Amino acid sequence: MSTLPDHMVKLEVDGMAYSGWTTIEIERGIDQMTGTFALRLAAKERTGAEDWPILEGAACRVVLAGEPLITGYIDSFTPFVGPEERGIDVRGRDRTADLVDCSAINRPGSWRNRKLEEIAAELIKPFGITLAISGSTGAPFSRFALQQGETVFAAIERMCRYRGLVAWSAGDGILRIGNPDSGQSIGRLVEGDNVITARRTSTVSDRFSDYVVKGQATGSDERNGAAVAQVQGEAFDPAITRYRPLLIIGEEQSDRASLKKRAEWEAAVRSGRSQQVEITVPGWLDAQGRPFAHGMRAECDVPSARISGSLLIERLTFTRDAEGGTVTRFDLVPPEAWTQLAEPEPRA
Repeated sequence: MSTLPDHMVKLEVDGMAYSGWTTIEIERGIDQMTGTFALRLAAKERTGAEDWPILEGAACRVVLAGEPLITGYIDSFTPFVGPEERGIDVRGRDRTADLVDCSAINRPGSWRNRKLEEIAAELIKPFGITLAISGSTGAPFSRFALQQGETVFAAIERMCRYRGLVAWSAGDGILRIGNPDSGQSIGRLVEGDNVITARRTSTVSDRFSDYVVKGQATGSDERNGAAVAQVQGEAFDPAITRYRPLLIIGEEQSDRASLKKRAEWEAAVRSGRSQQVEITVPGWLDAQGRPFAHGMRAECDVPSARISGSLLIERLTFTRDAEGGTVTRFDLVPPEAWTQLAEPEPRA
């Protein structure tokens, strides 16, 4: 963990940098397409903050230690005044927020024999967003069609599921598609050293003893009737000792091997996501003086909360206020919680 002094968070708008914020909350995660920020400047005396030329909808960057945490737009600008203080609130999100909010309206709305990155690039082009791909995206889609009313992000996420990939934003305004688990570590989070608070929640509410995934396979002269209409795959969670079955209807065209893989994925991912860990540490920077990043791992040793091992940072929140000071809250899960399984592509 860093012993360097905390860096100032700057809001850059139209070539101007605004700092001195009294309350800060910046949230980013691999489980959300767009990062968010909320900044407040408040004082008992007149600060002139309400006269800052900041407008809702303006392009902006939120920068910490020279690195952009958010590259996007201001959603709202709120001057306020009261008997005790006056100031401003500024809220905004990553540029990728437009992909979450806006409908996918493309002509034509379907593609044949095109790769994921080609379709995604066409979907995001009107928004001026850059696409970055890591790793293989698999074979071209024989056919991919937009669903009526779905958002751009929903369409991209659907393609990613077929290829076992994740779409997320790293805070630089670029849409990334690949595996969000970098495998790199931010260092150690240790009880009695750099951990302020920690808690671990284990739940079985979304776990099942038996996973059965049913689907249909393509018929032929040799295979027809029940042989193709009732294919299924099964998996089990040995940690769930009472009978709790879950039936999942798989894709239209599947074989027994792919359905079994899907059932095993459900068991593994639900097991991973049943372990939720929250750890709060002082400061916002790692030992190299860089802002903590989601998609990295932390080596955890908090015996009082029964937390140990290498965990994946699913989400993190930078905060600063008068009560809590400058801290980072990590939401961590076992790495298998973000195991990705390519879903079979629907037949054209």
